[in-house]
Amino acid sequence: MARSETLLAERPPALEPGRVLAVRDLQTFFFTEAGVVKAVNGVTLGLAEGETLAIVGESGSGKSVTGLTVMRLLARTSGRVVGGSVAFRSRDGETLDLLALPEAQMQRLRGRDIAMIFQDPMSSLNPMFTVGEQIAESIRIHKGRDRRAARQEALSLLREVGISDPEARIRAYPHQLSGGMRQRVMIALALACGPRLLIADEPTTALDVTIQAQIIALLKDVQQRHRMAMIFITHDLKLVGEVADRVAVMYASQVVEEGPVADVLAAPRHPYTRALLDCIPRRDYDADHTGLKPIPGLLPSPLDPPEGCRFHARCTFAEPRCAAVEPALEAVDAAHDVRCLRWRELSL
Repeated sequence: MARSETLLAERPPALEPGRVLAVRDLQTFFFTEAGVVKAVNGVTLGLAEGETLAIVGESGSGKSVTGLTVMRLLARTSGRVVGGSVAFRSRDGETLDLLALPEAQMQRLRGRDIAMIFQDPMSSLNPMFTVGEQIAESIRIHKGRDRRAARQEALSLLREVGISDPEARIRAYPHQLSGGMRQRVMIALALACGPRLLIADEPTTALDVTIQAQIIALLKDVQQRHRMAMIFITHDLKLVGEVADRVAVMYASQVVEEGPVADVLAAPRHPYTRALLDCIPRRDYDADHTGLKPIPGLLPSPLDPPEGCRFHARCTFAEPRCAAVEPALEAVDAAHDVRCLRWRELSL
């Protein structure tokens, strides 16, 4: 992931005590034949040890690209980081700028210090190898175990993530497992080397409600036991209250609101956050669903984002100035930020 040496030198990594990750002014663009897609444009996030940060927003808002940029997994795409830094504290206590590391060093960190659970385990797992072989390979590479010891650790991991009959499942190929089982295998693979940071990219997508609840409970349990920091990426705001300590709401490549989950869900300051909450079905709605308030319109084109506030065309509170002035991220208080010109008056 190439960046100029000048840019790398501009932002030396710095982390406050207790912090695992600090993303500062991250800008990831995709250079396509149709033009430049500014997928992530000025994102700043932080994460403490043992903390869960949820990143929420509609599909196309930049959530997954943020996670892939942190993992440095855009090398085979047209995506490039054109600005910002990602400071990370490794298990050795060293603070690193992940975007400046040589690829060989980044490969040593992936799986060992930082791991990712992808949206679709079927396309992420190798169909040519058993799930046991894939977990054991990571253990051999990053922990130096021999084949026998690696297999035993893989077996223990399958047992830890709640897979029934792990002695038989360890010999199974991905296509022989259900969607819920494959997702548990992905979690076991991510936990194989005890990472400090886990990025879970919509890990419950396409799972039924019962399996979804089991996966959420599993993630929370293993996080508490391993004291991992976790980024939980989702488009489902109702999951955020169950999983996260803090939430960052993304819209059209920018963070528009960020703060403690209890504060943001109880008293959202940005109209987009309010609109997302209004889309969640509730038991007290009328039988004809008149209480549901879908967000009008569509996300703006990432090739040609609008002037001013990017949400203004869909916002019921927009004024003429909202189409002309791009709002900065402002502090509501010491722990809560919002990107809206009218947030003070709308909070009254």
